[in-house]
Amino acid sequence: MEKALLAAHDVEVGDEYFADKNYSAALMRYQEADEDKPEDIAIRVRLGRAFEKLGKIPQAIEQYKAAQDLEGPAKWSDEAKAAVLRLQQR
Repeated sequence: MEKALLAAHDVEVGDEYFADKNYSAALMRYQEADEDKPEDIAIRVRLGRAFEKLGKIPQAIEQYKAAQDLEGPAKWSDEAKAAVLRLQQR
C-alpha cells in the first residue's frame, strides 16, 4: 500500500511539473512512480507524454506500446494506441 501512495504522490507532482511545461522534472517524477507501480497504464502513458514533449520519440513510442499491454481504463489504452500511430507517421 505504501508504494501505491508514493506512486500517487509522484504522479501528482509530475502532473504539476507537466502543466508548468517542466517536462524533464515531470519525467523524473513519473519514472519514480513507475518504479513503485510498474504495471500502471496511466503512469506509462504519462511517461510517453513526457518523452514526447522532450523530443525523445523512440522512448515515447516504447512507453505507449508498453501501456497497450497493461490492464486499465480504455481511455489510457486508446490514447496510447493513437499516440503510437501519430508518432510512427512522422
